[in-house]
Parts: sequence; structure tokens; C-alpha cells
Amino acid sequence: MAKPLVTLSIEEFGFALATLGAEDIAAGLLKPMYGELSEQHWELVLRAASHSLLSKGLIVRMEETEIEIEPEFLKMLMHFAQSRGMIRAYSDSLEQEKVLTIHQGTDNNDTYLYHLAVDQRVHLFTWTEPNEWEEELFRFYTGQQEPFIEQPTQFKLTEGQWNVLTNEDNRTALDTVMNDWEIPTESHELLTRWYESFEASGRQVDNLSIIRYTSDQTEIPLPNQALLMLHTEEGFWSISNDNASNESDASIEIIQHSRASFRKQLQAWIDRFAAPVPHP
Repeated sequence: MAKPLVTLSIEEFGFALATLGAEDIAAGLLKPMYGELSEQHWELVLRAASHSLLSKGLIVRMEETEIEIEPEFLKMLMHFAQSRGMIRAYSDSLEQEKVLTIHQGTDNNDTYLYHLAVDQRVHLFTWTEPNEWEEELFRFYTGQQEPFIEQPTQFKLTEGQWNVLTNEDNRTALDTVMNDWEIPTESHELLTRWYESFEASGRQVDNLSIIRYTSDQTEIPLPNQALLMLHTEEGFWSISNDNASNESDASIEIIQHSRASFRKQLQAWIDRFAAPVPHP
């Protein structure tokens, strides 16, 4: 049986959330797009959205004081509004801003809601399962471009070294700091290749994070885990804290990926969020 797929404009999504009483979430969606509008203008925007939802069959009945939402769509909206945990993927490296969030249910029945927002304007919803996510995330970040190397290579920096290399206000010559830091010679070429790619990208990175709300939290919390990704024609890189490090200064691990190593890293993150998926 095919999964239901719901496609909404940002206005339709905002109206549907407001109908459920989630006005704060709706305002957070719409105000960055529209700014401050008069009450009359907001009414026009939302009225058009309501008629569009009605024409799609996502609103079954609309009267002066009562709106009836199609049951499966209502279930998705409630899941989105009530979820207390999500895995969030963000990318703007392929000439399009995309945000993919997968929302955990509140009743521990392993139901997950897939939500893809494209350039903030188009929102897609469907139900999803953990065994689908590795491929979904792989395509999300790589698109049609797969600049992978045959074997992954990696190096580590201390958090202090990372801060020096990424300081916008005081850019430092790489050759100088590699010598000062006594970076192993075999890592010089890899670090140089990564740094040149980082600069060429305008220091723009994609990211993957896991976000969980506390019981009384209403604002979106900071992610408790995050993976940064750099996607260029020369290679695909990930940057993350190496939690296995015993050093007093936190260690930043930078990997230039093969196709297999990137998939393995994505799956490890999926397993942190959901129950581990059996792997062939």
C-alpha cells in the first residue's frame, strides 16, 4: 500500500497549524517570509490558503466556526506539533536550500514523520521508517554529484586549532600554523586540500543534527549532536567532535569520504536517533 504524500505551500502549512492551535509554530514559519503584516493582510493570506486546502481535499468541511481536516493529514499535523525529538538535515550547497526533518512520535510506537522543506516555500510530508533514511540522507546531501575518493582519509585538530582556522576576523596563513602546531608531514597535503575547499566554498557547510526537547521545553533547543559537511567538486568532507578522544582539549575529526565511509557515518547517526537498523 502506497504511503500518503502531502505537498503544501508554506501558507497552507501555516494555516493548518494555526487551525490546530499551534499559532506560535505557524507564526515562526510565516513571519520570516512575510514580515509584519496587518491583521487584514494576514486574513487574506490565510483565507487563500484555506480555500487551497479545501480544493485539495485536505480540509473536508469548512464552516464559520468549525474546520474538519482530512484524518490522515490531521494525524501528520498532530505528530509534527507534538513530537519531542527529530533528526534534522540542512543543505544549501546544491543551489537550493533544503531542510529535512524526521520527527519521532510521542507514544513510542516507532512511527516517524518525514518533512522536507524546499527553499522554505514547499513542504512535503509522508510517513517513513529508519531503514529508508540512509539512502534518503545520502541523496539529500550529494544530489547527482558524488565527488568521493576510493579510500577515506582523515586527520584531527584540537578545538583550539579549529577555532584558529575558522576565525573570520583573523585569518591565518595555513603553512605558518601547520609548522607552529607540528602537524605531521603526512597530514599537510590533506589539511591543505580541506582548507582550500573550505575557503572556496565561502566557508559554507551543510549539517546533520539530532534535537530532543526536554519535558517542559517549547522553544527549539540547540542540537545535542551535530555533524558538519563540506561538499565541493573536489571532495566530500565531514567535520565532527571525536567523543572517543581522551585529550583534555576536544578533538575535531575531519574525514574526506569514500562513498562507503559516508554511508557508514550516516547510518551511525541514524542509529543514535532511532533503534538500530539491521544491516546486511
